[in-house]
Amino acid sequence: MAYFNCNRAEENRRNPECILNTIVQQLVQIDDKRVLKLVADIYKDREQKGQRSSRLTLLETQGLLIETTDIYHQTFICIDALDEIDQGFRIQLLKSLKLVIEKSKNLFKIFATSRNDPDILNQFSMFPRIDVQSEDHANDIRKFITTKVERAVADGQLLHSNVSDKLQHEICDVLGFRSKGM
Repeated sequence: MAYFNCNRAEENRRNPECILNTIVQQLVQIDDKRVLKLVADIYKDREQKGQRSSRLTLLETQGLLIETTDIYHQTFICIDALDEIDQGFRIQLLKSLKLVIEKSKNLFKIFATSRNDPDILNQFSMFPRIDVQSEDHANDIRKFITTKVERAVADGQLLHSNVSDKLQHEICDVLGFRSKGM
């Protein structure tokens, strides 16, 4: 299992090469001679070409990911906030992941969180997915907000506990509305 959390504010957390490199790094950190040989072979080939210390390209990482998933019985990748990657770069990552899904000989599953951006939905349209909408967890969000506001009032952290029930209810309503399901 490997995971990655995307973030549009950080260059290395929205770059497809960095994302796949990080995922591969997590997957190859086992003591298996087959995996170590895959990595060693890439670097031997790169050394012969005079590129020993440069970062793996997207194609190299993609190939290594496919070969690694062929060694494991099953592989799970978790990518959080996929929509945080700029659409132009995101298509590279989505196509790479789609290729790994198609080429892997063993079970390869992706769990990704994202807003329902059309390009993401289009790339994975032929694969099963589970959609979770903000309405699906609105009650949980409301309970969380209510609990936190009540605790803040009780602890004197909100208006020095000088909060009427009406104001407390209004605060919860505003926070719930502005959370937009997050």
